[in-house]
Amino acid sequence: MKLNRSQHRVYNIVMSALAILAAILVLIELSQGLCGWQVWAERAILGVFTIDYFVRLYIAPDKWHFFTSNICDLIAIFPFHTIFRAFRLLKAFPLLVPAGFSAFAGLPRVFAFTYRPLKKAHTFFNTNSFKYIVFAATVMILFGGILIHFAEGMSYADGIWWAFVTTTTVGYGDISPTTFYGRLIAMFLMLIGIGMIGSITSTLTSYFLKTEARGVKNETIENIKTQLDHFDELSCEDVDAICRILKALKKS
Repeated sequence: MKLNRSQHRVYNIVMSALAILAAILVLIELSQGLCGWQVWAERAILGVFTIDYFVRLYIAPDKWHFFTSNICDLIAIFPFHTIFRAFRLLKAFPLLVPAGFSAFAGLPRVFAFTYRPLKKAHTFFNTNSFKYIVFAATVMILFGGILIHFAEGMSYADGIWWAFVTTTTVGYGDISPTTFYGRLIAMFLMLIGIGMIGSITSTLTSYFLKTEARGVKNETIENIKTQLDHFDELSCEDVDAICRILKALKKS
């Protein structure tokens, strides 16, 4: 069954949200272990991803192309933990299984789960060259955190935290500069933050407008394909109208 545009959008949002949640659960498991409900949540998400993968594999016209194009999805559902549990039986052979090696079992899943939402966000970060703005802002935050360390005597961690809070214009006030040079750095970061927020707003607007335009274009093309399936029933006027629409789409 082929999803329409609205259903496909909801599907992408839901699966991306589950992927982010799964990656968070994996990181929690690596750091402190999962509690009861978290274990069941992880299993449920893995079940959803497993069903999703094999359903898409079943309906894919080219199985090999689907397999090579969705390696990350396969890694996400691969039973790494089951395999590494078997390694525990080899404790008597430390040379075969280095100590702490099984702790890395979940790392491939972290990458695999975050790959899908990041792939969906790729288009957004390319809109209005927003990725360069994010990169420049990140560099400025790090640079500002280092400068404030020398101007105010803050630790590097506190300096970067302060620079981030200042740039995002949140301004908690838990850390604030008192020297002339510190306040000068703060003014510089505030200006960068104001510009970045304006860029985020314009990028969001452009992204959704382009997404809507692409949706309308794709829907129009699908309607034309449906009409062409009954080509013998079309009149000359209908064919001329289709040609005009296609020319207009090509120019746009």
